[in-house]
Amino acid sequence: TDPTRCQLPSATGGLGSGFPVDDQALPAVGTLNAAMIYVDFEDHPAPRGSLLKAESNLRSGIEYLENVSGGALDIDVTGSDRWVRMPEPSTAYPFDRGLSYEDHVRYIGDAIAAADPEFDFSDTDVVWVVATEEAENITYSPTTNHLDVTADGNHLTHAVTFGYDQWRWGGLVLAHETGHTLGLPDLYLFEAPPDDPGNWHAAVGDWDLMGLISGQAPEYFAWQRWQLGWLADRHVVCAPRTPTTATLVPVEEAATARPSDDVMLVLPVSETRAVVVENRQRIGYDRELLTPGALVYTIDTAVRTGQGPIRVVDATPGSPEGLDDAPFQPGTSWTDPATGTVLTFETGRADDLRVTVDPA
Repeated sequence: TDPTRCQLPSATGGLGSGFPVDDQALPAVGTLNAAMIYVDFEDHPAPRGSLLKAESNLRSGIEYLENVSGGALDIDVTGSDRWVRMPEPSTAYPFDRGLSYEDHVRYIGDAIAAADPEFDFSDTDVVWVVATEEAENITYSPTTNHLDVTADGNHLTHAVTFGYDQWRWGGLVLAHETGHTLGLPDLYLFEAPPDDPGNWHAAVGDWDLMGLISGQAPEYFAWQRWQLGWLADRHVVCAPRTPTTATLVPVEEAATARPSDDVMLVLPVSETRAVVVENRQRIGYDRELLTPGALVYTIDTAVRTGQGPIRVVDATPGSPEGLDDAPFQPGTSWTDPATGTVLTFETGRADDLRVTVDPA
């Protein structure tokens, strides 16, 4: 079946799991020109020698995006060679007390204006504003795809501001937040389930850094790679109620897959829902994952960011490991409760997994 038949249309607008990605998103294929502005404040000046630490902290996020895209995305960063002093003290920007869109845009605008004398923003696609580690009240790292600032004749629309949490998350916070500028949704839950209070990761657990930046398996889901144009149609098996057998190579090796390799199996359930199977192994950024195997998850393009547009199916419900041991193992099977379709998992060569689809 033509793989594009499984490209479920977006039903939410904005950040989501459907096709095409949000029309406000930046292209995920080609060159992304990023302006990196390092800022400090009169009440929190950056210590001498701290610029190198700030530069190196976020570098791994840039490498992640380029590596996982298989080179489809090339990020060209122009960084300030000094700390740029913001016009107001850090306390004037209420990150720690309910930051509004207007507050966020003002902060970004002030950073751009302060840096403009030594920056050329004429070709900039995204602005990254990095606050000194001394400014603990710049608490977190939000993104906007709706900036409205003009600099050097260029209308700037996308920006990420990196706050104190970047030092806890490390460089992959850049990959997570830049994922939003490319159109990807948050996969953690904005509100924890009533029957599992406090578990904001009940939907996907540690799978995919759009769900948990520090997770044990931060590689993007195959579905999201497909959305971004990083996974070619030829690597997708689309099986709408059709008996099928697919041999899946590890998603972590999708960028180097041979033209004949299958990376993802998609079973559409409705116009907005599908079941997806991919093969996750201890490779690349997933080298610390607890349980390799066939990862099954559902897609619902009618569900908004932060509400669970992707949900992992747990092969071991009730285990103390949560979703860390969610993948199905060779010799097991799963029946989709919505359709009765049976998926059977078997060992393939090397790290490959064979999946057989038996529609009800």
